[in-house]
Order: sequence, then C-alpha cells, then structure tokens
Amino acid sequence: MITFIVVALVIVGAMLGYVKFGKQVQPDNQDVVSFGNDVIVGESNGGMTEESGTEAQTYTIEITSSGFSPKTLEINKGDSVTWTNKGSSSSWPASAMHPTHNVYPESGGCIGSTFDACKGLKTGESWTFTFNEAGSWNYHDHLNTGRTGTIVVN
Repeated sequence: MITFIVVALVIVGAMLGYVKFGKQVQPDNQDVVSFGNDVIVGESNGGMTEESGTEAQTYTIEITSSGFSPKTLEINKGDSVTWTNKGSSSSWPASAMHPTHNVYPESGGCIGSTFDACKGLKTGESWTFTFNEAGSWNYHDHLNTGRTGTIVVN
C-alpha cells in the first residue's frame, strides 16, 4: 500500500512538473515513461542491464477488472516488471500461449516457462519478473480469458 501511495505521488509530481516546466520531471533513480494516457514510473533496482550498461529498472503493471494497464510496455533487457492486482478477483499473469505458458524462451517455472506467476494473485498481491531475453513477449491472465498484454524487450 505504501509503495502504491509513493508511486501515485511521483506520478502526480511528474505531471505537475510537466505542466509547470513543459517537460516531464525525472526524480533521482526513476524514469517516467508515457504510453498514450498511461504513465509508468520505473524505479531503479540498483542493477545494470546486460545490453545497454544502464541501470536496470522495475516497471509496474496494474491488473484491474478491465485488464492490464498498460497493455503494452517497452523495456530493456534486464529490466523487471511487477504485476500488482488492483482488481476484485484473482489474476495469474503468464507467458503466452494459454494453457502451456511456453512462448517465453526460458524454460522452467510451474508450467512452461519462467515467465509465469505460478498462482493466482489475490487483490493487493504482486509478482515481479526480470526479462533476460530480447523480443516481443505476449502474455495473458490464466484465470481470466481475454486479458492479454505485451512486453517488448529491447
């Protein structure tokens, strides 16, 4: 809950900075990324990405009754994504294709690949995955048909 409040305050501050100064404000160790109407704030996790030599970032995707927000997220190899369930029912983010979850190339996890939460996330729960493979990776909600998203890893 505290993380959500901090992220919300950072987003409001970034938007106010954009309006006041005509550009987005980037607090220390944070990136502000826009996708249409969605603004995603990534916090540095202190690591370095393999390809670019830049600090690895962690981005947040909210799971709501409408699906994943943002639906598409572009990140760098070595960055992490945290899915946080803000909806009223459990949600299980996992690599495409349903039900095998084996499109992401790192095998393992509970069904097909390591890109698999391996359980339904209850309201308020989160799961984080680090992307070590470049490509465009579709994913779905194993428990809620029709909820899909894409992570583009550069």
